Amino acid sequence: MQVQRVLSRVDNGPLVIPLPESFHHHRVEVIVLTLEENEPEPIQRQPHPDIAGQVKIHSDILTSAPEQDWDLSR
Repeated sequence: MQVQRVLSRVDNGPLVIPLPESFHHHRVEVIVLTLEENEPEPIQRQPHPDIAGQVKIHSDILTSAPEQDWDLSR
């Protein structure tokens, strides 16, 4: 499943949403929601100043162990 999120203002009624080619020749579901005008922007998370910049990654942390070693149920 692919997701395309578009935030837009509707002024005159119709709204045209350009979609990437990967959506061509596929069925899609379109849900339109109104947003509150005074809805605050999401807060960008920041590390505590005491630890900001202290972590150094020396290698690829995502492939550090084979998947079978994680003992995940399938």
